[in-house]
Amino acid sequence: MIKYSIYAICFFFLSLILGCQSSDNHIAMLEEDPLAYVDPMIGTGGHGHTFPGATVPFGMVQLSPSNDYKGWDWSSGYHYSDSTIKGFAHNHMSGPGLVGLGDILVMPARNAHLRAGTESNPEQGFRARFSHQDETARAGYYRVLFPEESITAELTASPRMGYHKYTFDGDAPAFIIFDPTHGLNENIYEVHVEKISETEIQGYKYNSGWSAGERTMFFYAQFSKPIQSFQLSTNETILPDESATGTDILAQVGFHINSGDSILVRLALSAVSLEGARNNFDEEAVSSFAEAHQNARKAWQQVITKIQLGGATEKQKRIYYTGMYHAFISPNLISDADGKYVVEGQVHESEMLQYSNYSTWDTYRALHPLFTIIDKKKTAAFTNSLSSRVTDTQVGLPSWECHGYDNRCMIGYSAVSPIADAVLKDVPGVNVDAAYQAIRFAAFDSSKHSAVSDRNGMDEYIKYGYVTAETGVSVSKTTEQAYCDWAIARVAEKLGKTADAALFDSRSLGYRHLFHPPSGYFMPISQTGDMVVLDTSTWNGMQRHYISGNVWAYSAYSPHDMKGMIQLHGGTDAYANWLANIFNNTTEVGGGQHVDISGFIGKYGHGDEPGHHMPYLFNYVGKPWLTQQYVREVMTTMYQDTPEEGFINNEDLGQMSAWYLLSALGLYQVAPGDGAFQLGAPLHPKAVIHLEDGKQITILAKGVSDKNKYVQSVSWNGSPHFDNYIRYKQLMAGGTLTFVMGSEPNKAWGSRPEHTLLGAFDDSAKPDVPVIGTPAPIDETAGAFFAGQRQIRLISARPNTQIYYTLDGSVPDERSLPFKESIVIRNDVTLKAIGLADGLNPSGIYEKSYFESLFAKLEPGFPKYTVTQKDFPYGEPEGQLLFDEVVGSRNYSDHKWTGIKDNLNVLVDLGSSQPVKTAVVGVLWDTNSWIFPPQRIVVRAGNDPGKLIPVGSLDFPTQEQEDHKVKRVSIDISPGEYQYVAVDIMNYGQPPSWHGAQKDGDLWVFVDEIYLK
Repeated sequence: MIKYSIYAICFFFLSLILGCQSSDNHIAMLEEDPLAYVDPMIGTGGHGHTFPGATVPFGMVQLSPSNDYKGWDWSSGYHYSDSTIKGFAHNHMSGPGLVGLGDILVMPARNAHLRAGTESNPEQGFRARFSHQDETARAGYYRVLFPEESITAELTASPRMGYHKYTFDGDAPAFIIFDPTHGLNENIYEVHVEKISETEIQGYKYNSGWSAGERTMFFYAQFSKPIQSFQLSTNETILPDESATGTDILAQVGFHINSGDSILVRLALSAVSLEGARNNFDEEAVSSFAEAHQNARKAWQQVITKIQLGGATEKQKRIYYTGMYHAFISPNLISDADGKYVVEGQVHESEMLQYSNYSTWDTYRALHPLFTIIDKKKTAAFTNSLSSRVTDTQVGLPSWECHGYDNRCMIGYSAVSPIADAVLKDVPGVNVDAAYQAIRFAAFDSSKHSAVSDRNGMDEYIKYGYVTAETGVSVSKTTEQAYCDWAIARVAEKLGKTADAALFDSRSLGYRHLFHPPSGYFMPISQTGDMVVLDTSTWNGMQRHYISGNVWAYSAYSPHDMKGMIQLHGGTDAYANWLANIFNNTTEVGGGQHVDISGFIGKYGHGDEPGHHMPYLFNYVGKPWLTQQYVREVMTTMYQDTPEEGFINNEDLGQMSAWYLLSALGLYQVAPGDGAFQLGAPLHPKAVIHLEDGKQITILAKGVSDKNKYVQSVSWNGSPHFDNYIRYKQLMAGGTLTFVMGSEPNKAWGSRPEHTLLGAFDDSAKPDVPVIGTPAPIDETAGAFFAGQRQIRLISARPNTQIYYTLDGSVPDERSLPFKESIVIRNDVTLKAIGLADGLNPSGIYEKSYFESLFAKLEPGFPKYTVTQKDFPYGEPEGQLLFDEVVGSRNYSDHKWTGIKDNLNVLVDLGSSQPVKTAVVGVLWDTNSWIFPPQRIVVRAGNDPGKLIPVGSLDFPTQEQEDHKVKRVSIDISPGEYQYVAVDIMNYGQPPSWHGAQKDGDLWVFVDEIYLK
């Protein structure tokens, strides 16, 4: 019995050894052709917003099928639900949360069509039906068959050029249609097309759009066959000449072909000039489609093979290598071959390549840290390009730059992060002096206001140490800016700028003011010093204070100050429990959820970027097994290899992919700039990272499987590694990082304080929360309406505060009127007030508008309001913001407006008959965001709500151009006494021909305050 047991044990260990050897041999096999696993169709359905067409890494051209913009899911011009294709446009964004581009659309056809046709009747024009079964998408290549036309289209690209190969079967005529008017939610000002030889045409498109601003895109195209016929048309009318300029020009180019013939179209872009497009062509053009395709394939081969897997499943390889593909699409080249480029409408010239499409609020979190490992050359290029926006073009660091235009759709100054991280990691080729000049400038730039999330709040951020609640998404702005200030401090420290280091270190801690001890959440604080404690059971109140409304992500966002964060919570255990409760919190949240919040594990939402670091925070509190658990759950449930389920939300120009790429390696940098990557748990048995200097990082996950997802131990180059993080410089020296995996957590590994990045520290200490600003004064009485006169009393939360005010619209200071006991007003007026206290910064400006209104004379309980519409897309569901006595700003997302794509009907009950002379309505113009004035406002009144008659109206003039303003319009009412007054606000209706919505959508009407005089 004993002898048998010994033999059994020996056999068991021998089997184990042989099994390990077999496994090692298996995982030693790296994929020879990772490119075969790239599937650009992944993410083109659902809310992924990726495109399937042809591009090269970081290229100017993204040649892809493009359709008219039908809604958010067509942000890249294509959606997997499509059954028709309008044509192939030359630039698109990959996975954006905003829409734009779609320049210079080209489409093969059998007739000289004068219009595109419709989705339901594509045969009325050049639009064509297709099937996904007849569609192929690979890295650098796209192919589709149009069976009804017997045309096969193939696409490939070089950095500044698109290559089209159209094969025509059958004897029908062959045409290629050029539509320079095509765009994605853009307004056309002028287009031009001209024939310049028997094989060449050129032209341009001058337009404006929300994403890429006012810009011109030039093109030069050459054909492989001579043009047989050429005609231009406008508004379906044929023009007599071979050159035309207008707002609606199409070109119909005809060719003589035999069945099976192909026509090659080679087209170059330039944002600078027609000459620039031709120069780009001369610099890059190759003679054959096959050669261009092979060059594109080689370009992708070079970047996709920077990381190679061993032992991964077929599905895992498709997800991973497609993730590599998506990670290397953006940022995008904007330099012409001669070095000229356009930023904010101005032509510049530079010896270094310039890039744009910087979605840095998303990509600083994972994409740029990934590049610092696998592409230092491009990291330096991107860093220098961003820095030059301050040093060369002098437009400031962009918050979201598309084709050289900062659309400012996001918040903060997130471009600081990739610049600072590159400097701190000593990435070769970075212009350090320019980098520091750029990031320091950004930290004081008060001009970069968000187009959708209100003012940047820089003035109050400097005054108080936080952005105040009066400014939209103040919590998100505060936390994002605090992290960036810390990154600036680290660069200043590295460069020996001690005063700056101290300044920005101090600024980086201002977020601590927002901590709400009972909940552990970061809550907004008004400029008066009062914390606004929000109801987290409904989205409605939160959306104003957090980008995407996510209180949980931003309450966990202090990646640079985790010691202070833990101390705020009362210690490591308390913080760990608080964090775990977020992942376990499955309570329902009512109200209107923001579209970007998705991919939930409890209240952790992976579908939007602010929380991407959260699963890794368990490492900081010595619970790395929870990091391993949640990271694995996200990787396996929120990333798939299908078009519809590829991403849990829009891919955001590489960020969603980069999170996965790093996490599948077992790495993630929580705070770019700290020089460390947190260790998670690898997904694949083996991965090899090929570094640019010839070294390699090999990552092994021994025993990894669906069941074995927990780390048992880690070694680096054969030596035990007890820390649950690894230094960047250690990684970049090359070596082997080995994880041993098991089915149960090893709660000993990486759990001791000294094994975390924070090390051992006094977690029970009270963190400093410095007070630097004077609380702003406030009117002690709520409401804005008065009758006859109103007495205003201003108070301050800080004793001995001196208050000064103005009533003429000017900015108050210590030379203004001092507040004593009260202010009496008898007319409509806007009050501005400031508080001054010794030793503190002056307060922000308190501003409040007052209006004389009939409402102030009514009996208690009146007026009463009835709004016909319910569940407004913007505003409170019952229209409460229409009557809250708070006026909206020029920013529609300040959560003071009520917005609807319809008419708006309001009935006011005054309680008894009253003399009414005027109705006042606050209206917003923001035509770039499709918000137009009403077409008409009609006022009806009477003493029987069922028998109201028209008593006044106001017609608005036709909108002839872009506009952005707020206006309080008055409608005179026929003399009389009325108990009931109805205000009917008519939507503008059909968009004007010059506006992008004319083809693609409906217009909004936004109203904020309705009252009577």
